[in-house]
Order: sequence, then C-alpha cells, then structure tokens
Amino acid sequence: MSDKIDKIKSMADSEKFKAAVLKIKDNFKKFQELCTKLYRKAFVGFDAAGKKLHQAGISANSVTITGFVIGLLAINFLSMGMYGFALLCILINRAFDALDGSIAKYAGKTDFGVFLDAALDYMFYAGVIFGFALAHPAQNAVAAIFLLFGFTSAAAALLSYAVIAYKNNAPKLPEVSQSPFYLGGVAQGSETLVALIVLCLIPGLFMPIAIILGCLSFVKALSVIVTAYYNFVIAARQKAEPKKEAKEKTPDAQ
Repeated sequence: MSDKIDKIKSMADSEKFKAAVLKIKDNFKKFQELCTKLYRKAFVGFDAAGKKLHQAGISANSVTITGFVIGLLAINFLSMGMYGFALLCILINRAFDALDGSIAKYAGKTDFGVFLDAALDYMFYAGVIFGFALAHPAQNAVAAIFLLFGFTSAAAALLSYAVIAYKNNAPKLPEVSQSPFYLGGVAQGSETLVALIVLCLIPGLFMPIAIILGCLSFVKALSVIVTAYYNFVIAARQKAEPKKEAKEKTPDAQ
C-alpha cells in the first residue's frame, strides 16, 4: 500500500504530470479564445443581417414566431429518433433567436417583443426536453422530469423577481428574456447550446447531462431567491432606516 502511495506522489511531482496539467490549461485557454472569436464573428453577421431585414420591413416578432415554429419541429424529430433533423431545427431556432434581437436593435425594442421572446424561449426549451423524453421514455423520462422541475423552478423564481422588481421600480431587473439555463457564470448560453448539440449527437448522454442542467437550474433558482431576499428585505430595510431616524429626530428639533 505504501509503495502505491509513493508511486502516486512521485507521479504528481514528476515533470510529465506538470506538463500534462499545463497542456490541459493551455488547450482550455485556446478553446475559450476560439469561442470568443466565433461569438464576435457571429455577432457581426447577425447584426448585419438584422439591419438588412429591418430595412426590408421584416419585424422582430415575426422572426421570433418563425423560429419558435421551426424549433417545435425538433420535438417531432426527437420523438422519432431523427436527431440530425432535430439538431438542425434547434440551431435554426437559436439563430432566429439571435436574429430577432438584432432586428429589434434597429427597430426599437417593445414590451410585447421582450415578452414574446421570453415566453417562446421557455416553451421551446421545455419542448426539447419533452422531445428527448418521447425518444426513449423508459430511459429518459425521469431525467427529463427532473430537468423540467429545475427548469420551471428557475423560470418561476426569475419571473417572480421581475414582477416585484418592476413593481418597486428596482434599478436592476433580471433579463427575463434569458433562458433559465443561463446562469451567469455557472452555465452560459453558449454552453447550454453546446449541451443540446452534444445531446443530439450522443443521445445516450441525456440522463447525466439532464441531471447536471437540472442541478444548475436549481442553483439559478436559489441565487435569484437569495438576490430577492437581499434586495427586497435587507436593502429595503437599510434604505428605510435613515428615513426612520430622520422622522424620530424631527419632533425633538421642534
């Protein structure tokens, strides 16, 4: 036993091990840089396309609805095990989701447009989960239900926060147009898309990936609850204390 421990220690201290760790870090850094470059190029492309579509008289809402309808087709393809076609529908939906924002940039955002984009996004993600459950009910149903549980928890927390924050005219409102999987540092939007791509390419990984996304969704929900408690209770109390002290001092001054 001691010999094995010594071997492990020597391996950890070896130059090969250190070189391997550095190589992994370097590759990960290169991957991040590549993703950043691709994102910037895609943003420029969508921005240019959005400007042309706006000039052609195409509204952001029409693009949102079209993308949603195409995205719903993924449910049918997933249920039949046609993952390639499902992936195509998912990618088109995500492209249209970016495109409607680019159009709205030039046409001007509207309250209904933001609402429509958020609502259809939630429905699309739920539909994709449902599609994977239909593909293999015996294998995927429980994981899909867990993921939907996390999905709805995050969505409910986020939207509830938005309602109260809007009512109180809070300076910082959450982006309700974000996916409930968009976890601000925990799982970015691009990573969610990567997860969907991987699931379509390797459907057998649905259970572990669904569980991970479900857990991250619960983390998102809890983070929103903590934020709500701080903003609506602690911060509100701190803001009210100076006013209370001022009122108490007023009679003494008189």
